[in-house]
Amino acid sequence: MNNLLKKITLATAAIFTFTASYAAIASEPTEKTVLWEISGNGLNKPSYLFGTFHMLCKDDFIIREKVKKAFDKTTQLVIESNVFDPAELKVAQEGFTSDVAQSARLTKEQYALVDSVVRRKLNFSLKQLDHFRLSGILSFLAQQGFECANPQSFEATLYKEAQEKKMGFAVLETMKEQVDYANKGFSDTYFFKYLNTLDSLKANTARMASDYNREDLQAIFAQMDDPEMIHWVLTTRNINWANKMPDMMKEKSCFFAVGAGHLGGESGMINLLRAKGYKVKPIMK
Repeated sequence: MNNLLKKITLATAAIFTFTASYAAIASEPTEKTVLWEISGNGLNKPSYLFGTFHMLCKDDFIIREKVKKAFDKTTQLVIESNVFDPAELKVAQEGFTSDVAQSARLTKEQYALVDSVVRRKLNFSLKQLDHFRLSGILSFLAQQGFECANPQSFEATLYKEAQEKKMGFAVLETMKEQVDYANKGFSDTYFFKYLNTLDSLKANTARMASDYNREDLQAIFAQMDDPEMIHWVLTTRNINWANKMPDMMKEKSCFFAVGAGHLGGESGMINLLRAKGYKVKPIMK
């Protein structure tokens, strides 16, 4: 079980990579960039909003020069949640487990289906994962989209750099909040629909990585069709974050690194910050 719990820390990132990166309705912005400058509305210095792809294989992992320059101008790194705190990771692990076993809540047909998928994709039996929520099992399955064993993380790379530069560090939500939103957004219906996409998961991941590295937010957003997931995983969190960011930006010049799927759409971070009176400008190069 310790190996499973260790693996689920990586899975926490994976589950948001394969959903938030597909996210939101592509209304605006239309500019092809994942880096935006936030200024005006009483700020003494600009802050920056960087859309990440939470995990990428080494060959796809690129931090552009414009991102490095913006990062160097700031004094505090802000990410979604503290995935570097062992206590917070324990909270995530606990949040993806349940007192009610899957064998007690799924129908025989559903249990047999999930067991067959878990055996085929993860080399486990569902009995070994019986007390994991379906959202937790989903996070394990999401990792199978990568062609590499050890995908890299923008957040981890930036965190290491921030530590070396002795920058400030903050988060937009607790791990408990993040996992609670995942459990609400990734319903049983979503899970069983997701199972139908597993055979094309690696191809979808490769396409998403290509779209991301072309900074084509609209292409990333194009495949979203689950209103409940959008509400809990994106819209609700975006609103919460946008309400926290002004105080952070008043105190320090911040570099906000969040999943790229949070940037666009009517309830995306760019629109929400503009509605609060900030100038949010695309950084193209």
